[in-house]
This record gives sequence, structure tokens and C-alpha cells, in this order.
Amino acid sequence: MRCIIVLALLFLTNCNNSQTKSVGQNHRFELAPEPDKVQNLKHHAAEKLTESSCSFIEPDTSLNGMILRNPESATKVIGNDNKLNDVEEYQFYSKFEGETLTLTQHPGDGKNQISIFKVEKSDKASHSFKKLDTDIFKTEKGIKLGLTKKQIIEKLGTCYLPLDSTKNHIKLYYSIEQPKDSRSNILKNNNMPKYFASYKFRNDRLEEFEFGFEYP
Repeated sequence: MRCIIVLALLFLTNCNNSQTKSVGQNHRFELAPEPDKVQNLKHHAAEKLTESSCSFIEPDTSLNGMILRNPESATKVIGNDNKLNDVEEYQFYSKFEGETLTLTQHPGDGKNQISIFKVEKSDKASHSFKKLDTDIFKTEKGIKLGLTKKQIIEKLGTCYLPLDSTKNHIKLYYSIEQPKDSRSNILKNNNMPKYFASYKFRNDRLEEFEFGFEYP
């Protein structure tokens, strides 16, 4: 009789342990994923720049004649018959499809009121983007793909933080966030809380850059 009781207790104990392990495993599967690494790096860099005494006072505000948040200037370049994709962007090729331009229009803004310009080398796939009548995309400060890190710093200054730095890759990150502002009061004049610019290099050649206003 005692043997039967002992065996029954052992059976119940094993069942409880099995249930405990199963619950523990389920909890592990339900853990939230890690935050996006790139966004974390940008947020950390922006905080450091805001806290520092460094001032990024002369940022780029236009690309190929298109001025940030100025729909009239954008319409002259891209026309007025374009449709946004699923993430509120317009995308175009340069004349020979060597470069891709992505224009971000924030939710609630008017048509062609562009808040972010992004330029990168085109990938090998054909996306049937509309071609614009320009060989390259270039900012008012002369920033274009292919420049070196030194050339970018000469144009924009040393008030940046490096992101994702490896042997052959580095990204420079600049930002202006209230209560700071640029010499031209870019935040105040556009009623936006933050401006940013990032420049991605491979083997010391600029292969991607973007700049503009983050969504409030």
C-alpha cells in the first residue's frame, strides 16, 4: 500500500514539473522582440548631440531645387500626378536609373509637401519608378553620392556622431532638436521639432544619404 502511495506522489510531482516547464517555455516565446537597433542608435545619438554644446547650424534644406516642406518647388521637379506607396513615400530614378530618390510625405501633409529626402545607389532589380530628368541627385551644399567622409565633414562640420562603424562602413549622424535651432531657424520656420541628416559610407565613399524632418 505504501508503495502505491509513493508511486502516486511521484507521478503527480512529475506532472507538475512538466506543466511548470511548459509554462516557462510559453513565457519565453511571448517575450517582446528587441527594439530596432538602428532606431535605438539614432535616438541615442540624438540625445548626445542635444546634450552637448555642439551646434549643427547650417544644414542642407534642398535637393535638385526641391525645398523641404515646400510643395511648389517639389511639383516643379516631380510633377503632380505621382502616387504615394504604402508608407507615404514617392520613389524615382535618376535619368539612367543609377540612383534612387525616396521622398517622404508625412501623414496629414498636403500633396508634395516633402519632409525627408533620401538618395541611394539603385539596386539591380527594376522597380519601374518614374525617371526624373537629372543625371544625379545633389543638395544645395553639393552633397552627392561618391563623396568621401572628409568632403562631407568639410561641408557640414564636425558636429556629428558615428553610427554602425565597422572596418569598411560608417554612418555619420547629424541632428538639430528643440530648443536648439539652426542659424536660419529651420525648426521654427517649419514648425517642426527635429531635423536630422545621415550619411552612409562604404570604403570611404558615400553610398546613401537622407535628411529632413522627423514625424512629430
